[in-house]
Amino acid sequence: MPICTSKEDIGRNRFALLIDIRVGDTGRAAIARHLEDYLQQLRRLFAEDSGYLGAELHSRDDGHLLGYLNWRRREDWEVAWDCHGTQSDLFADSLLRLGARSIRFDSVLIAG
Repeated sequence: MPICTSKEDIGRNRFALLIDIRVGDTGRAAIARHLEDYLQQLRRLFAEDSGYLGAELHSRDDGHLLGYLNWRRREDWEVAWDCHGTQSDLFADSLLRLGARSIRFDSVLIAG
């Protein structure tokens, strides 16, 4: 799933919220579907927010699923996240019930 960017964003640093989920082979497909559904909800939730660029899901061979929420700046994410009161604790609990081995929320600065 490609990140949505405009010409003015190319060459600039961006901020991303990273959701790193370690999974085994059992339940991997269900967890990936659940993460994609969650990212879709967040896409709809943040679509109108200034600074939101998009979300993407990556599956790695080492047993990790990675979800990225991409923003122009960290400050854009902080304002939107606080305003919408997203429920990441409930999301994490549901992934653990599906068999996720660990869930880590982190942030990264992506060089443009």
